[in-house]
Amino acid sequence: MTVVHDVRMMGRYLRSLREFWQAPPNWHDAEGTIQIWLAERQGAFERMLRLHIFGNPSSPYWRLMEMAGLTEERVCKMIRDGGIEGCLRQLYEAGVYVTLDEFKGRRPIQRARLEMPVTPEAFNVATAGTQLTSHTGGSRSRGTATPLDVLDLMYELPPRYLFLRAYGLEDKPFALWRPAPPGAAGLRGALRNIKIGQQAVRWFTPTRPGFSSASGKSAFVTAATVLGSAVMGQHIPWPEYVPMDRAEVIAKWLAEEKARGRLLHLDTMTSGAVFIAQAAKRLGLDIRGHTVRVGGEPLTEAKAALFDEVGLRYASQYAIAETGAIGYSCGYAAVPDDVHIHTYRVAIIQEPKTLPGWPEPIGALFLTFFSPRMTKVMLNVELGDYATMEVRECGCPLGAAGLNVHLHTIRSYEKLTSVGMHFMGADLLDLLESALPQRFGGGPGDYQFVETEEGGRTILKLVASPGVGPLEEKEVIAFVLRELERRTKSGRMMTDIWRDSRLLRLERAQPRTTRAAKVQPLHVERRS
Repeated sequence: MTVVHDVRMMGRYLRSLREFWQAPPNWHDAEGTIQIWLAERQGAFERMLRLHIFGNPSSPYWRLMEMAGLTEERVCKMIRDGGIEGCLRQLYEAGVYVTLDEFKGRRPIQRARLEMPVTPEAFNVATAGTQLTSHTGGSRSRGTATPLDVLDLMYELPPRYLFLRAYGLEDKPFALWRPAPPGAAGLRGALRNIKIGQQAVRWFTPTRPGFSSASGKSAFVTAATVLGSAVMGQHIPWPEYVPMDRAEVIAKWLAEEKARGRLLHLDTMTSGAVFIAQAAKRLGLDIRGHTVRVGGEPLTEAKAALFDEVGLRYASQYAIAETGAIGYSCGYAAVPDDVHIHTYRVAIIQEPKTLPGWPEPIGALFLTFFSPRMTKVMLNVELGDYATMEVRECGCPLGAAGLNVHLHTIRSYEKLTSVGMHFMGADLLDLLESALPQRFGGGPGDYQFVETEEGGRTILKLVASPGVGPLEEKEVIAFVLRELERRTKSGRMMTDIWRDSRLLRLERAQPRTTRAAKVQPLHVERRS
């Protein structure tokens, strides 16, 4: 990237930021706005196909359609006959889909009669006026650069407002514990809430936001956002560095706010909320009544129980870097991570996927995105997650607006293959968050598997926080192997190999975090 390119991109960003702050509100009649968008859903999907796929011969999807013998007219007939989701299932069966590795550019697209090398940029919208580039967390790689359009946030505001209303948060000030740029989650969260009219009081960041060689252009993005917004009369706090191992700083601040009689909601990673709850519990701090809105990692029953124990209210969000929010927490959540999908601009189908060592197929989620200002073309893109998906009338404000497709018990399968075994997300989380704490102490966030190499040999470590207390390695390893044998379909054979080869070790340390400050159940250390 040249200096001229960077200057032009920053200029586009500042102009779009001004347009964003000046844009008229679209959430005062949030239900009506969403219902209008839902009524226009089919047209929006067909425009996406026409402009970005059939109208773009350089698109990987154009080649996939050509391979399947599908024209725009045939696909539109499929939509009329079976709806958007019915059409997407037929496209999937015809080979028109993209796996997660293909979408990230890690593997070429390979179908029966097609092999096509791709890069992540191949899926960018050719006509998008990209203003910023964020980076995904990079749990298995160095992360993927993702273009952003600030004005696309306007399409998230009506459901965001209804979510706040469902939880009684419309008039509550908010804070963030999210990475500063190049991560996008903190920036998105600040802009959305402030635009709706909420007061931003603090922005804590687990990544250093200052001007240095390490922060590079990201510091200029942060400064441009804070100062440019101030010129428009909007206050965004300058991010304050609080690393993940200093959660007590935020827990103490929340306790002070509670003592002053002010309750707020905190937008943070799921693991960040866990660390805050653990710090409050350890220090005897009163943080009851505050709300944490979490995302990025599964919100499990064990984590919810910890939040309940310290009196934190909680809500979840399902989002990815390429689209922003996919779903907001249900006001009458049936399970902790029950979210309403934003079906006015996304469509999700489930397709059976067979995993190594796991004979029963799981319902893998494939996402299609058709927001008017999208910067990535996503048609049947594998998310690396599975979940329970259902249509349900719940009675909360989001459901009353017509968003009646729910996802819950959302778990990942994409990052859970290690040393010849494939772990199911739910089973691995239950082992780390329930079985190990019940047997040896600690709680959610205290245990993690880490895959690494020693002398060219792949090994797996069970990392246990020093706060758990004394542990006997042989006893812990024997327990873990028994649990893996019981929970994993490949079972006895693989655990015998691990047992005989000493592929599993115990390490006393704090769990590793990704660039996006997430704590994954299985963390893969980068090889040099």
